[in-house]
Amino acid sequence: MTIEKDDQISPDYELDKDGFEKEDVGEQEEPVTQEKPFDPKKVDVSITTPNLRALIDRLKHEEIDLMPDFQRSSDLWTRQAQSRLIESILIRLPIPAFYFDALVDDKWQVVDGLQRLSAISNFVLKKKLHLTNLEFLTEYEGFSYDQLPRALQRRIDEFQTSVYLIKPGTPLVMKYSLFNRINTGGLKLTNQEIRHAMSQSINSGVASRFLSEIVKEELFCKMVGNNNNRMSYQELVLRHMAFILFSSDTYKSSLPKFLDSAMDELGRLGNEKRDSLRANFLASMKTAYDLFNNDAFKKTLAEPTHKKVVNKPLFEAVSVCLASIDDKARTRLTEQGDKFREEFKALLTDSVFHESISRSTANTDNVQMRFKMMKGIIEKFSGKDL
Repeated sequence: MTIEKDDQISPDYELDKDGFEKEDVGEQEEPVTQEKPFDPKKVDVSITTPNLRALIDRLKHEEIDLMPDFQRSSDLWTRQAQSRLIESILIRLPIPAFYFDALVDDKWQVVDGLQRLSAISNFVLKKKLHLTNLEFLTEYEGFSYDQLPRALQRRIDEFQTSVYLIKPGTPLVMKYSLFNRINTGGLKLTNQEIRHAMSQSINSGVASRFLSEIVKEELFCKMVGNNNNRMSYQELVLRHMAFILFSSDTYKSSLPKFLDSAMDELGRLGNEKRDSLRANFLASMKTAYDLFNNDAFKKTLAEPTHKKVVNKPLFEAVSVCLASIDDKARTRLTEQGDKFREEFKALLTDSVFHESISRSTANTDNVQMRFKMMKGIIEKFSGKDL
């Protein structure tokens, strides 16, 4: 069934902040039933009230992970925002509590307070912040930490903070929930940034490194672009890996929880399995490019007026199906490229498939429908059952 002319969507498509086609994941997530309900008694969070020098010393000795991947984000706090935080400390105004995952005592992971810690580090340790646009202590405008009177330096050292530590024994999935509830700062972390932070406690963050390496691959960048904003490309690749690891048949929304589980699983896999996932992913990228060139993962093959941007649900369905067949099947597919493209073009204009990649895309039925229909045409031309 194809889309009738009167039912076609306007070609004026909206882009999201990451340069992808804006995704409608649905207004509400479906309820997730836990086979083993969480035991609230396993949540182990303690509070301490150290002075700020204790945190500064941890930063100095790299015992707090400031996650340098985030530091490259273009929208971290401005110099004024950082300066106002330092000013608050100097005039003894309370600041929000810090939250850390203390699974490894020698390397706390920041749960909430990343930008505040970065500002303190920039001023006290890195010495690259000069106070600017101060509201009260205007006589110290332009001062660095070393230029402050000793009395004010001591005031920073002695400033009392509130620190919450999520202790070992708290289940990982509960940490994700805590992280999301606590993540309320001025610059909230994205879901993938949270996964990056949480993954550091599993095999030294191998899952995050795995994704970060893949998004630098030349062919991936060629088809998707080079504007990796706030780990958006890592999340796109994780979506692929999640459906490879767990299959679309097992999917039940919500999508964020599905991806949380996949990030956890990626970190626990052996090197051989991760190498296989990477090889098949890159093979799927090459096949997609051979078949669609610059139209890969975009609606432009069927809708020429559509902006040439990646549709994330389409990326999932195409990349996963192409990665799930062997090299011989991929060769058979590309050998029938013209016929396959015509079939794929018809699929893109099918109202059911179009709905599944355009509306409520994280809904369980829509996810399973787009994979079912995509698998159908892949099997038809590759001769390989999926």
